[in-house]
Amino acid sequence: MSHSSALRRLAVMTCVWLGLVVSARAAERVDVVVYGATPGGIAAAVNAAREGATVALVQEDGHIGGLTAGGLSNPDFQSFEALGGTWREFMHRVEQYYVRAHGAGSQQVIDSVRGAYSEPRVARRVFEEMLAGEKRITTYLHHRLASAKTVDAANGRKRLTAATFTNLKTQQSLVVEATVFIDGTYEGDLLAAAGAKHRVGCESKAEYGESLAPAEANGHSMTYNFRVCLTTDRANFVPIPKPATYRREDFAPLIGLIKAGKIKGLKAPGPRPAIFKVRPIPNQKADWNDEAASPISLSLENVNHPWPEGSPEVRERIFNVYKDHSLGLFWFLANDPEVPEAYRAEMSRWGLPKDEYVDTGHWSPALYVREGRRLVGEYVFTEKDTQPAPGSVRAPVQTDGVAIGDYIISSHGTSSPSFGVTLGHIGKSIRPYQIPYGVLLPKDVDGLLVPVAASSSHVGFSALRMEPSWTNMGQAAGVAAAIAVKQGKAVRDVPVPAVQERLWDLGAMTVYVSDLTPRVTVTKPGWDKPGSFDVALHPWPVTSEWFKAAQYFGTRGFFRDLVDPTTPAKPRGGTTGQWGGAYPQHEVGVGVPIDEALAARWAKLAGVEPTPDLKADGQLTRGEFLNRLYALVHRRPPQN
Repeated sequence: MSHSSALRRLAVMTCVWLGLVVSARAAERVDVVVYGATPGGIAAAVNAAREGATVALVQEDGHIGGLTAGGLSNPDFQSFEALGGTWREFMHRVEQYYVRAHGAGSQQVIDSVRGAYSEPRVARRVFEEMLAGEKRITTYLHHRLASAKTVDAANGRKRLTAATFTNLKTQQSLVVEATVFIDGTYEGDLLAAAGAKHRVGCESKAEYGESLAPAEANGHSMTYNFRVCLTTDRANFVPIPKPATYRREDFAPLIGLIKAGKIKGLKAPGPRPAIFKVRPIPNQKADWNDEAASPISLSLENVNHPWPEGSPEVRERIFNVYKDHSLGLFWFLANDPEVPEAYRAEMSRWGLPKDEYVDTGHWSPALYVREGRRLVGEYVFTEKDTQPAPGSVRAPVQTDGVAIGDYIISSHGTSSPSFGVTLGHIGKSIRPYQIPYGVLLPKDVDGLLVPVAASSSHVGFSALRMEPSWTNMGQAAGVAAAIAVKQGKAVRDVPVPAVQERLWDLGAMTVYVSDLTPRVTVTKPGWDKPGSFDVALHPWPVTSEWFKAAQYFGTRGFFRDLVDPTTPAKPRGGTTGQWGGAYPQHEVGVGVPIDEALAARWAKLAGVEPTPDLKADGQLTRGEFLNRLYALVHRRPPQN
């Protein structure tokens, strides 16, 4: 890096920390450009940099961390056993922040639940620390995408070669050339500018044969709302303001619904239907979310549909509609004399935290954009990819899997024909599933990866659209981009096994195995070392000597028929909030002695002749067998 480049990078990062603006000329060419500082975009940037690539991370506004630093403090996953890679590093850093700030046995550490719950300001700080720790990343805030440049490539495709960004403070243009571009935005803004095929809205039931899809296709996206951080700490308290656009008649129907017993409480957990879903987070704060079962909550149907492809002015208007609706609803519940006293008293306890979003009036800069554009890529992820494969308890095998997901298929509705009626609501439990590399790849544009607005149907996206999953896909995109740069290949030609092997080295998962977790370095204090964990703070196992072998063979389908699908599953066990125990029937049984039939079947699937080391003698466990098999497979020369 030249002296001038180093000085410019230092200036940019200084402005990031100070919340200032960078007035920059055209940047030098970099290996990778990431547009969108969401968790998925940050994971892509951090992992590409750690693999040796130079990275420009560009963000339209001044906000780092997307929804996770914007109020979504109750992330969506089902079991801690599904968490690995960059998301797990983020959680660990959150937990260690509370340890440093308040002590290992503090209530804040307990309330963070292994680092899964965090205050928005803490989440942002952690993301900023992750970025600042990678000297190959240059971050540009307040830079909006203006255009993308493509050239003709092979097979009728285009290749993305450069992007132009406008500095919103100085109106200067910044042109960045790169080998690989990664769209980390929720809306899919970069993929659209590059001309990649995409869609907005819902497919018909017939298009992909999805039971949860609507009868007819439409242009509706999932409803949006704000994830609102509120506090009861009077020392850190700003009273909720009455918005200038407030109209009592917008909220008055709640009074009749409460009196009629159709609303049973202010907050869930608790009697339902409630008006809000509320989860406590550290330091007397809570994450207030839309309650899908309520006729009136934080969401508004029929408002957000123009957002995905809307101009900045359109998006600003929609943002303000949701903000005023949220503030108006809170103010109504705390102040209207016809609201029952119990509701008013409880709502009045809550205010905006002084220490959150200090540069945006204590209100989140991140609207909960549940769905924007969706790429139409080399593989379209649909409902069937989340369902048990024939003859298996597991979802279909994706041999090119580069990430996993573990939540429900969830849509808070897409439209409303009349008051209290919501169409398009989905809430269906599913098994953990694999995410194939093809969902990141446009069909028609080279040099671009899309880990957030990924290739999927509306129903499939209703499963993928969770921050841990997006972060998993972002990590895979960053690793793949760096490999493409090193090998001089297009991202579509990167060998997926090489991406998978590197992801496993980093503790990321490509298949869900409930009785194995990534092997990680154990250090003390360890908070500032990526991938390192403190044993004393983690109830789950932090090492597994069989992890990599199990990921290798599991991703190739070795475990698809390990359990008879007619066998009743045991309950998942205890829960923390919405999180439960390990998903049943997805363990390998690494400590169980392997029998002859299974040993023979696994050796055959691996294409390995039985050896004395692979003999089922009543002592050899499944885990050790997989390790020996993995060593044999890797000793063989690669097959051309």
